[in-house]
Amino acid sequence: MASFDESVRTLRAAAEPTRLRILAVCAEGELTVGEIGQVLAQSQPRVSRHLKQLCDAGLLLRFREGHWVYYRVAAQGRGADQVAQLLAWIETQDNVLRLDRERAANVRDERARLAAEELSTATVVDDAADDELRAVLIDELGNAPLGALLDIGTGTGSILRWLAPHAREAVGVDLSSEALRVARTSVHGAGLHHCMLQQADMHELPFEANSFDVITIDRVLADARRPVLALEEAARLLRPDGRLLIIEDYDKLEATNSASGQHALRNLRDWLADAGFEAQRLRPLDTASRHLLVALSRHLPAMTAAA
Repeated sequence: MASFDESVRTLRAAAEPTRLRILAVCAEGELTVGEIGQVLAQSQPRVSRHLKQLCDAGLLLRFREGHWVYYRVAAQGRGADQVAQLLAWIETQDNVLRLDRERAANVRDERARLAAEELSTATVVDDAADDELRAVLIDELGNAPLGALLDIGTGTGSILRWLAPHAREAVGVDLSSEALRVARTSVHGAGLHHCMLQQADMHELPFEANSFDVITIDRVLADARRPVLALEEAARLLRPDGRLLIIEDYDKLEATNSASGQHALRNLRDWLADAGFEAQRLRPLDTASRHLLVALSRHLPAMTAAA
């Protein structure tokens, strides 16, 4: 619950047509100040002044990613609850907000198109392989709600699109700002507005300990400079009863580990154990174009970890 003064500050910040429109479009995903200006057909300096008031009131979050600064409504917490209550007062098919949503969708589509052109490497989409991987991940995690989900190496957002519908909140992180710009359009365009995407290094993630119930790591460990450090960071963030799901390219993992003289699966088990995880299941997935490995792990039992 908010105090009386906080409630007055919130209502004052939102009680202006442009700021209410900004809250509505930012509730559906991150936008930059320039993109918000395009949606509202207003100048960036004017939009910036409104954004500052909304951020000061705790109704919007602001974060930097490369050359861009993004704004969005928080997925959880008091600010998210307040914005939801404010927007619930407005008819969802209001003509002003409907036009804003259409323009915001166009802006996101154009952002994704430009970002895809800037990606340094092209990814060939294998729909059949993706369908198989999706089925395996859902099978491994079961039908129970996932709680808080973190997707490390989110790329263009495939795993978030598959798993976020089963999560209370979801965050995708990646080093590539271009990939994240594509992911924002893909994920938010699918109506997954409770997902947040941000640029971050998997060796040093900006989240508090014990923040997530499920963590996925998608095909980045074989290329990591220090895979055990990345797994230790995942161990820090995963709740005691949480689950870690790793997807890795088997051939790349084998090539990375050839110098050690050990089998790729043995090395992966060793990495997990060194980071405090117990590999519960290693599941190969062979498709016409990919050789993948899916590993489900949990924290080592307390006595084993202590030993």
